[in-house]
Amino acid sequence: MKKLIAVLAPLALALTACVSTNTTTGMQSTTQQLGNTALKIAINAKCTTELNNTAAWQTAAKLMTATQKQNIQSEICGCVSEKAPQSVTAVDLAAAAIDPAARNTIVVNAVTKTINACVAEAVQ
Repeated sequence: MKKLIAVLAPLALALTACVSTNTTTGMQSTTQQLGNTALKIAINAKCTTELNNTAAWQTAAKLMTATQKQNIQSEICGCVSEKAPQSVTAVDLAAAAIDPAARNTIVVNAVTKTINACVAEAVQ
């Protein structure tokens, strides 16, 4: 999963390099979008890891087919990827862009805050 992040993050950077803007507001918007995209990728990866390490998920997964497990995992981690960035501030995003340790801390905190709510949504 870490290899996937290592491949996707530079790809996202390369693709957004094609976008040019003439205003500071436009650049901030592009930068924020890039930061959010990278953050969502990292959050999705962390969510998958956390979910697979949870005893309740391991027990429930034994009763599912591979397709069911993949679908539910995608639903839960998709939810986390969408909701978790809402708890991250612009200051956090700036710190994450500069410091890998800060990025890891931000991702862990964001996943921790949202994974239970998304699991509850998926169960309903």
